[in-house]
Amino acid sequence: MNHKQLSLIASSVLLALSPSLHAQEKKAYTDEIVVTATRTEQSIKDVPGSVSKITAEDMEKNLANDLQDALKYEPGVQVNGNGRFGISDFTVRGVSGNRVKVMVDNVEQPAGYNPGADQMRKFSNGIEIDTLTAIEVSKGPGSSLYGSDAMGGTVLLRTKNPEDVLKAGENNHLAVKTGYASDSEQYKATVEAANRSGAVESLLIYTYRDGKETETHGDGADIEGLDRGQADPLTFASHNLLGKVYVQVNDANRVGFVAEYFNRDTDTQILSRENYDAGGGFMPGYVYTNVKAHDEDDRIRLGLNHEWQADNTAFDTLNWALNWQQSESKHDNYDHTGANGNRNRYRAGEDSSTQFDAQFNKIIALATTRHELTYGLNAVKNEFELDYKNYSLDTGDVTPGPVEVPNAESVKYGLFLQDQLYLMQEQLVVTAGIRYDNYQAEPASSSGLDKHESDAVTGRLGAVYHWNESFNTYAQISQGFRSPSIGEMYEDKDNSMFGYKIVSNPDLKPEKSIAYEIGARSQGRIGAMNVAAFYNDYKDFIVSSTEEVNSIEVTTNANLDAAKIYGVELGAEVWLDEALSAPYGTYAKLSLAYQEGEDKKTGDSLDSVAPFTSVVGLGYDAPSGDWGSEINAMYVASKTGDDWTDENVDAPSYTVVDLTTYYTPTENLVLRAGLFNAFDKKYWRYQDVDGLTASTSGLDRRTQPGRNWGVNLDYAF
Repeated sequence: MNHKQLSLIASSVLLALSPSLHAQEKKAYTDEIVVTATRTEQSIKDVPGSVSKITAEDMEKNLANDLQDALKYEPGVQVNGNGRFGISDFTVRGVSGNRVKVMVDNVEQPAGYNPGADQMRKFSNGIEIDTLTAIEVSKGPGSSLYGSDAMGGTVLLRTKNPEDVLKAGENNHLAVKTGYASDSEQYKATVEAANRSGAVESLLIYTYRDGKETETHGDGADIEGLDRGQADPLTFASHNLLGKVYVQVNDANRVGFVAEYFNRDTDTQILSRENYDAGGGFMPGYVYTNVKAHDEDDRIRLGLNHEWQADNTAFDTLNWALNWQQSESKHDNYDHTGANGNRNRYRAGEDSSTQFDAQFNKIIALATTRHELTYGLNAVKNEFELDYKNYSLDTGDVTPGPVEVPNAESVKYGLFLQDQLYLMQEQLVVTAGIRYDNYQAEPASSSGLDKHESDAVTGRLGAVYHWNESFNTYAQISQGFRSPSIGEMYEDKDNSMFGYKIVSNPDLKPEKSIAYEIGARSQGRIGAMNVAAFYNDYKDFIVSSTEEVNSIEVTTNANLDAAKIYGVELGAEVWLDEALSAPYGTYAKLSLAYQEGEDKKTGDSLDSVAPFTSVVGLGYDAPSGDWGSEINAMYVASKTGDDWTDENVDAPSYTVVDLTTYYTPTENLVLRAGLFNAFDKKYWRYQDVDGLTASTSGLDRRTQPGRNWGVNLDYAF
């Protein structure tokens, strides 16, 4: 048997090869390349921190239909949200929401907006994963490279370029993909085309999806009202169109244009709110019936970018990009009450941004050292608007709705510098970086609220030491920050007649973090392993506080909280054919993630910290490359009692088993199938029961799907 050398994956925990490599002849050692860790293409072996990378092949292998599917096996990473409003945000090592920066092709996505009412949500969830070539998650603060919001982690979604689908020597590419997922009765169809003609390369990807609500476990009660145990009936349809054109103007210059449009329409019957008595039995005119909703989410972006191989004294390369993006969420909320009749509470939110980014790279080679300098700047101008209206469907009257925050504009810019220094014949790699950020926000003048301005300086220092070709250790200290959001600063309501008021606070300071991480990576003939330990400190967390003033409850946001989160992550992969003389192409993998978190002011646990999680996998890829299969068992420990800040319903432990397989009858055709939750386990994800008590109605409505299956077919012409 020929010995295979392993390719080290960018995941800090789970190191795995794509199945096709098992069936090939002996390969030279190559490193997985990541971008988020240094803003440049970099071998993971020289990165002093944890980065997870999910490739398009990984997503296809697991029949992923959304980001939750794509990242479900990644330790230390959770994707949150479900139901009517879909995916809401990411949790990275216990930090979630707007404290994790999300970017699509380096275009930052707007902060999520959730005022708490059931009628309005706005999240950055208009992502079609069939357009992605990779998802990278940099764990821990990354503000020295990416600025505000990267205080807990950075998620970079990289869409495909023409060179990602055009094989060597090919000038044309045409492929179709289709699939079905039983848990949501979802059908998809994707057409992918690319062309290379002289100096011009182009790419066009269109994806259509339609389906229904993601089902809960099958034993929930199919009834109306708060005790409903099944998901509310829902239908959706989405369209995504991505186009790119690149022109190689000359040997030194390449210009690119990108356009992307996403649209999703959703109709929901909110049976869980049917006959809800808002008056508690004392106000019969406020019993809700005929509760339903129509939602529309849109995202459009247009971009121009330029790559210049300058090779001058100041820089070797310059990459700059100018992007415009607009995202909008529109919600029609229909219901009937005796007091209000038939009505529609229309709630809409829109973010529009213009973003400029310029990055310079310079390599300075000295006698015994090498510097890889990266420096640059970026600026973002964002406009945030809310549009609320109340429609009486019986009379035709239209009245303004009560918006939570005024329309506002914000501007932020940053300057950064990073030096990656190679010493001792590249046995030691030291990475140091620093960044300055300035943030300004100004609400509409009619609001009478004050302008906000704040700034931050963040740094990073890390080192990797290569003991030999197959083993290295690393350590890193890094800082992060998050500027306060428009909603946090400017929510302002006077409802004194109802006994409460909310007071704005434009003087909020940025939240801050500092993280320490050490780790080791090894790879050899029989496998690969990665272990990391981290300790993260957070301060000036923005939280709301309430006090009674003249019998009125007054709530405002302030920088009150501090927290710490620490943990260990481990990943390993073993080629069983080499280690145990198993059939050629057999492999096993393991990942473990353990976290603890504490509010430093109160000593309470943090609700966002995940319980202990492990994934054990066993797979086989036939030497011919024609077929293969994999089984994964994911165990998640319980989160109960003192694991929660307040009294919270238990999130029991669970083990879920998934099976996937693929078959390639011809070179251009791939058939994939998966059986998920094979043993029909009833379980709740901890983040879906956060804030609920044992007396909360409809707990079964928060369960994940029971046994379900999916099939995909990919054909390249």
